[in-house]
Amino acid sequence: MKISEIKIVPFLLIFALGSCLLPSCVDEINVGDKFLEKAPGVDVNIDTVFMKAEYSRYFLWNLYNSINCPFSGVNLLNSCPIESLSDIFHSHGTWSWCYEYYYPGLVTEDSQGDWIRDKFPFAGNDDRPGIWPAIRKGWIFIENIDRVPDMNESEKSQLRGEAYIIMATRYLDAFKNFGGLPLVDHSYIAGENYERGRATTEETIQFIDSLIQNALGESGLPWRVEDLENWAGRLTRAGALALRAKLYLFAASPLFNDDQPYMQYDKEAPYQNILHVWNGGKKQTYWDECLKACEDFFRENQQNGNWYALIQPATQDEAGYCQAYREAYWYRGNSEKIIEVHNEYTHGEWTDQLLGPGNVAHQGFLNPTLEFMEMFPMADGKNYPYKNIYGTNNPDNIDIFANRDPRLYETMLVNRPKLRESYMGLDHVEIWKGGNIEYNSNLNGWAIRFPTGMALFKWVLDFWTMANRPVSYSYIRMAEMHLIYAEALAETGNLTKACEEVNKVRARVGLGKIEVMNPELQLTSNKNNLITEIMRERAAEFGLEDQRLYDIIRRKEADKFTNPLHELHTYRKTADGQKDTRSDTQLQPGESWPDFIYDKVQITAGARRWWEPGFWTNKWFLSPLARKEINKGYGLTQNPGW
Repeated sequence: MKISEIKIVPFLLIFALGSCLLPSCVDEINVGDKFLEKAPGVDVNIDTVFMKAEYSRYFLWNLYNSINCPFSGVNLLNSCPIESLSDIFHSHGTWSWCYEYYYPGLVTEDSQGDWIRDKFPFAGNDDRPGIWPAIRKGWIFIENIDRVPDMNESEKSQLRGEAYIIMATRYLDAFKNFGGLPLVDHSYIAGENYERGRATTEETIQFIDSLIQNALGESGLPWRVEDLENWAGRLTRAGALALRAKLYLFAASPLFNDDQPYMQYDKEAPYQNILHVWNGGKKQTYWDECLKACEDFFRENQQNGNWYALIQPATQDEAGYCQAYREAYWYRGNSEKIIEVHNEYTHGEWTDQLLGPGNVAHQGFLNPTLEFMEMFPMADGKNYPYKNIYGTNNPDNIDIFANRDPRLYETMLVNRPKLRESYMGLDHVEIWKGGNIEYNSNLNGWAIRFPTGMALFKWVLDFWTMANRPVSYSYIRMAEMHLIYAEALAETGNLTKACEEVNKVRARVGLGKIEVMNPELQLTSNKNNLITEIMRERAAEFGLEDQRLYDIIRRKEADKFTNPLHELHTYRKTADGQKDTRSDTQLQPGESWPDFIYDKVQITAGARRWWEPGFWTNKWFLSPLARKEINKGYGLTQNPGW
């Protein structure tokens, strides 16, 4: 396969790290017959871009737009974030590709690369370009930055380091979805053949690590951004070290790193093919490397004054805990953010635009499941204990939403007698039969669909009054570093210290120590229980941050895909202990908060084929590569089962 000539087209874009309009360059690249080929454009070439520092910087700023944001259009299954493929959210949006494509089990190798049907684009198309434009632009930048006459060596080194990190994030994103990848280690010129084919998982891991190591080798790359007001989001040495921990967390997990591959290829296929999706065995060295990467990060952070740190609450109460958590996952330019993404300056992409979660959540595209609600512990840190009261008349009149982990209230809208902040003019929420927010209702002129009996609150809040709030998505934040460290410690035998790392994250929202509050789990001696708790803790901390789906994939937790998910139907309890099924049961002025009956109801709208006995196979852990891409003949193999 030969590479065609490249041209570069300047255009205007919003600078991802700030808010002003800047000219930049785009390099549209496709894999296959048009691998690394640039579409025709005006007569501006590489020499033009790298003749001046200003133009070279703009080229890199455009490359920053490649870093993954799960809420941008290129990463959505037709307005449906991919967390709706996991067990924590379900889409009732009938025109989302979750509902129309994944839930019915209609994914095939022939349908991949078609508009926005696949959860992550490999080769992509004009709307969803995949990872390859970023890889191409990254190498062009690295190979040409030394030519810039009006830029000092320190800045050149810094910018090279940033480009290496961006390419590493793109490769890691693709690795999590496909396994071994073609390894592109330079910018191809017109007429040059690409003949390396698809690499093994081990080769891909080492290649991504080499990109990170190259970044770490750049002396100009700073530990942190000093001028956060103007440059929050710039990549740093801390980001490179954290990314290395994130890489080895996935590499060490059972998906690729186990005694047997997650699924066998056909026996007729060459043995080499299975190594595209398997490390060849269960290798403890990967967990050792993950542990080392974490220790390297925390050691250098300490040497640099522990600048990166968990956001702490200003007050030791629910309001303080929720605000600290909100600042941690949302606000830009603070000590929590290690790698942050700014696709837009204000909240537009998140709520006003069609693809933002605020716009689609109230339409039923992002409904929290009952299983997700149960992952949040009680306010004291004990695991949720009330699964046995569903379907009963709740004889002890337990309010299952009272005294819960503050992250629950920041993540979901649930029945509460007093809200911390109003929701669409309401000071309390009644998501029960006949309440002030019915499961499917009209509130203040807006159609509301909360069919699971709970609603999304995280990122959305009161989404009609969010104007002009700056937003930021975390590719890696400090809470993740502590929980990666905890998992690596558990996998290398130090369960006590692993609990300590988990407890640092829990303490931010006032939860008691995980091993103390749940003694029956024996978390300082039972490794399997501790890993389970770390996974649950990650779900509670990182809901709708593009983590849960990949967590259950890398841990090969097929049961999280095959077990049916549930809604929670809530009813007011009558004086004689029955369900109040009237259409209007709103709380009246002066009336005390009622008692409830809770029903656990299996989701039927958009029921997933995975729930049908015998339908699931482990092929679903990885996405298929498009058959039309494989047929282009540059060495791709299909993932097993597809």
